[in-house]
Amino acid sequence: MSVTKTEGVGTKGTGRVTNAFIAYIFGFVGGVPLILMKDTDEFTRVHAAYSSVMGFFAWLAFMAVWHMPVNRVYPNFGPAMYVVYAWLIYAAFGMYTYLRGRTYRIPVIDRMAKGLIRALSNAV
Repeated sequence: MSVTKTEGVGTKGTGRVTNAFIAYIFGFVGGVPLILMKDTDEFTRVHAAYSSVMGFFAWLAFMAVWHMPVNRVYPNFGPAMYVVYAWLIYAAFGMYTYLRGRTYRIPVIDRMAKGLIRALSNAV
């Protein structure tokens, strides 16, 4: 995973913090509207797409672990929380890199995120 510095991108001040919070904390639910908005710059769209793709996979992992049977009465809540912890660590890293004006690349996720941006950009 490589991190690159980008100068002079995104909105300034409160808008940057709000966009980072919406994109990373809410995962794919918050990232897709940021991609669809007309006034969103390309830097924010890339981060929102990364968050959307990673959020979708985190949601799938959470549901898979949650529904593993431990016994007949209670779901497997303990191991499912590790997925939530992993998501929160990823969200903190993503918000940090976004607020510093950097982008990062995860090879397979990068291809999926760019495809998501292209697909949603054509939809609007």
